[in-house]
Amino acid sequence: MELDIKFIVLTHGHIDHTGVLKEVKEATGAEVAIHGDDVEHLQDRLVAVTFGLSYSTPPPPDRLLKGGESLDIGDLHFEVLHTPGHTPGGICLLGEGVVFSGDTLFNYGVGRTDLPGGNYSQLMNSLQTRLMTLPDNTIVYPGHGAATTISAERKGNPFLSG
Repeated sequence: MELDIKFIVLTHGHIDHTGVLKEVKEATGAEVAIHGDDVEHLQDRLVAVTFGLSYSTPPPPDRLLKGGESLDIGDLHFEVLHTPGHTPGGICLLGEGVVFSGDTLFNYGVGRTDLPGGNYSQLMNSLQTRLMTLPDNTIVYPGHGAATTISAERKGNPFLSG
């Protein structure tokens, strides 16, 4: 099967999500989309140097997102949810019954806020107003680790319960 990749949608600009962006864009010709508030993270070498990672400057984005947009990819339809906190321009992609949460929400965890641009209060607000309002059976696919559901996170995530 041959794929025709149209978009590379970045949930945020940290190097662990963008480290091979240059190579993937060159190989696919796909359009790079990121929230406007995270563009500076694409050029930020600090996190890479801090963790001893190699760094090649990624290409500039082709599309700046704000939140509220729709992205249609074939038969798939996604809404962009702006979820600042892990980074200023963090986003999640909401589809039918699923949400790709990047580093906003994990299986019984949440994104760290101790890196440049992180803000714990913003992250908690994003979680409560954007993700915890989704139906219980929404499947969450985080940027790291196992999938979960909104219901499981409401009941057992120590950052969200109690």
